[in-house]
Amino acid sequence: MRPILVVYATRNGHTRHIAERIADRIRTLCREAQIQDARTEALPALERYSAVILAASVHLGHHEREMVKFVRARRSELGRVPTLLLSVSLTEAAAADVHRPDGERLDARRATRKALEDFVLETGWRADRAVSVAGALTDTAYGPLTRVLMQKIIHRDVPDQPARRVVFTDWAALNSEVDALVRGAAEHGATLPAAPPEPPGFSTAVVGAIPAP
Repeated sequence: MRPILVVYATRNGHTRHIAERIADRIRTLCREAQIQDARTEALPALERYSAVILAASVHLGHHEREMVKFVRARRSELGRVPTLLLSVSLTEAAAADVHRPDGERLDARRATRKALEDFVLETGWRADRAVSVAGALTDTAYGPLTRVLMQKIIHRDVPDQPARRVVFTDWAALNSEVDALVRGAAEHGATLPAAPPEPPGFSTAVVGAIPAP
């Protein structure tokens, strides 16, 4: 059975952590998973995979440029496999916070939806399913302006140098999304021929050559 590809684009590292958790989840379901940074050029044809999951962080309302570039380059291939897009942001954490006023949650939800629609406009591609995922505050130092913005988003004090990562990701909800994709990929894969063989590795050695002393 063909593997599932997980492609991520991250700025502070949490989206990579999400991608790793997704790959682990896929493997617990007895499926093969391959994880790849969107910045990597050397990816085989997507026809080799039974499904593709894309995870990209969002900053100032826009997804990482590496993911936009990847999707533009592979748009036609992505249209031939089941796909799931995960849009990772702190704005989603605000939208999901039941302790916030309804108006603020609604504004945050509108912002996450706009980011997804802008991604469609930027790439010319729409995933089979697109989901906003709450991100995390990383262990990096924040400047005064960034701290103010973070506090407005999550209603929590952000120290000059956070001692640890503050994670808002709903792992159970994320697992449910992955499980659904795996089931869909199994149904899709049952209709496909076996994956083409891997191309032979390139070797610069000449057969029969005698190494110089």
